[in-house]
Amino acid sequence: MSRKNPRSKGERRKNSRTNVQIWAVEKDDNSTSFHLLTNLSVGGFFIEKKLPLPVGSIINLELELDGEKLPLRGKIVNNYENPITKNSGAGVHFVDMDERVKTRIEEYLKNLKKANSESR
Repeated sequence: MSRKNPRSKGERRKNSRTNVQIWAVEKDDNSTSFHLLTNLSVGGFFIEKKLPLPVGSIINLELELDGEKLPLRGKIVNNYENPITKNSGAGVHFVDMDERVKTRIEEYLKNLKKANSESR
């Protein structure tokens, strides 16, 4: 796994990410795993994982925002070290996002930014 953020040579994101600390649940037929999302945007997120995820693979998670459970589906774009937390993980781009889920994430991020600016 690369220890550097590959985006440092030129940002390709369309949406700015907001630093968060949100647990997400990944379930499959045999197990349930909990993952920490450390940044989030309407376009994707960074998920902390010690072991790299195969680039191009799809991950299905459930995220809870303000008491509402939201299904997420994302494609692993890369594996790198989060420059803020210094933890390893994967950059994930949302795929097949339901419009309701997108709206909820937009609202959550807007409210989070507003709360952060008011607390300063």
